[in-house]
Amino acid sequence: MKVGIIDDEIHNRRVIRSILTEYSKDTEIVAEEGSVSGAVKLINETRPEVIFLDIQLKGGTGFDILNLLNYSPEIIFTTAYSEYAINAFRVRAVDYLLKPINEEELLRALQQCREKIHFQHQIRKQGSENPLFFHVSTIEGRQSLRLDEILYFESSGSYTYCVTNSRRILFSRNLGEVEKELKSPDFFRIHHSFVVNVSKIKRVEFKRNGLAYLINNDSIPVAQRKTKAFREVLESFKVPPPGVLIV
Repeated sequence: MKVGIIDDEIHNRRVIRSILTEYSKDTEIVAEEGSVSGAVKLINETRPEVIFLDIQLKGGTGFDILNLLNYSPEIIFTTAYSEYAINAFRVRAVDYLLKPINEEELLRALQQCREKIHFQHQIRKQGSENPLFFHVSTIEGRQSLRLDEILYFESSGSYTYCVTNSRRILFSRNLGEVEKELKSPDFFRIHHSFVVNVSKIKRVEFKRNGLAYLINNDSIPVAQRKTKAFREVLESFKVPPPGVLIV
């Protein structure tokens, strides 16, 4: 399991590294950094599955880093500041450990991450074996959604909304990961922030700022750079898909 340690104090990084080296033999420390800019670059390059993250860093905060990552690792905050705990759990951190770091608490939080990662791997494996469903893990537990009931996916930073006729479900994966996981040719990324189920479109406007209108009357933008490829997708449906109006 790949791990990152982000803290602007070398002593604190050494403490965490020492605990991991002694008691967690399956971890590989691939990122150590103390500044926001350096951490973002290093984390996006090495992609640790778990990050021990301080709050106050050189050039900003740990929350700034989370907003700039291109994937969604598990986060364990390690900080001297208790007042940020609510914000930490709003970004779905696994745990919030106060310094000085307690060895048992750190190892317990790491085990929670290990179990979450294993569970997510199982979901993805099942999803690849059964492409009729898309599996998500939310605060309400695991949910399996039929692909034919999904209208579109919408990016929300390192999280994504899955939108159906009746629900809007937030889960912890970024849109790039979702796009790679989808096996159905019905889905197409028409914008940086949207992947749409083409079969759920009822009307498309190709103007300078294109719009696709869904069967639930939601409208989502069509990026100008995606227009040509999107037209080809529509044509491949022998389309427009039945009933779709293109203007």
